[in-house]
Amino acid sequence: MAMKAYPDRDPMSPDDPSCSDISHIGDHSDAPGHLPPCIAGGFEVRVQHQALDIEAEVAPIIRNPNIGAVVNFIGVVRQCGDIDDVVALEIEHYPGMTEQSLWGLLEEAIARWQVDAVKIVHRVGRIALGHPVVLVVVAAPHRAAAFDACEFLMDLLKTQAPFWKKEIRRDGTCEWVEAKSRDDSATERWG
Repeated sequence: MAMKAYPDRDPMSPDDPSCSDISHIGDHSDAPGHLPPCIAGGFEVRVQHQALDIEAEVAPIIRNPNIGAVVNFIGVVRQCGDIDDVVALEIEHYPGMTEQSLWGLLEEAIARWQVDAVKIVHRVGRIALGHPVVLVVVAAPHRAAAFDACEFLMDLLKTQAPFWKKEIRRDGTCEWVEAKSRDDSATERWG
């Protein structure tokens, strides 16, 4: 997804009013069939093949003078998953549906907590051991809302977002990752 352009504004400016405006969420006027992309420092959902640049993703959020807490979760490919010799993950998704699902989770978090910015960036494709797969960043005036919203988003992302993962072994064989009951239990606590 491309970023929405605001030609007379500096999108990295913390006082850019578009950084805190969520009125565009749910407005599908600029891209039929897709939720609109958002702007730097506000609310964003993105699915991409490119590697994550954590610093570049978080920097615009930190610049907002109303934010007192930024909490992030970075999910990384680990060696010991369902099998013990993982060298990569292959992640697939359903384009369009995945982004829509992530926007739904983001909107639910906004309804539950006072947050000023939320960014969800998830990679797809083949991702090597030790590389980030997902980044969830939540910013709020106070830490409690930021922590709760971030944990909520990750719990629901694990169970409700349409991503499919294969663990690739050192010998080249692979195996689909099954849903985990502990992830379902974590989601249940949010009601």
